[in-house]
Amino acid sequence: MIRRNDAGRGTSRVLEKRTKLELQMYVSGKLHELRTLPSNWDDAGGVPASQSVTHVAYRTLDRISDHRTVFPFVTPGEDGSIVFEWRAGRERLEIEFTPGEMPYVRYADPSGVARVSGILGEEGVGVEVVRRLLSSLSLRVWAANPAWRRLFS
Repeated sequence: MIRRNDAGRGTSRVLEKRTKLELQMYVSGKLHELRTLPSNWDDAGGVPASQSVTHVAYRTLDRISDHRTVFPFVTPGEDGSIVFEWRAGRERLEIEFTPGEMPYVRYADPSGVARVSGILGEEGVGVEVVRRLLSSLSLRVWAANPAWRRLFS
């Protein structure tokens, strides 16, 4: 959480940048791991994620996140795809990045009911919609578990 230091102007802006930088560094490290997976990493013919897929994933995260965004679970697919997943109880937001395709978004509300499903972009699920969903989910995680970062260390 951001705490304003009344003695120093701009302190909250520095903390906001630092917090988003932590998210970016965490995800960047995970994406690097997925790019450097060996061929057949899953003993079922799995291929590592390509530079183009990881680039799209990183740029998408940068567009939908802010200083309050909790870290996603980052998992590989055997076809070189990547999934970002955020969870808060039964609520789920997933974005799948598949080689040669637009990112695909799925969202289930806090009761577990699927509410959003489609391609991320102007002709599908808008970036603003995903940004609002992620912000709301992140705020619930912060409120329920302020020590959520421990899950990712």
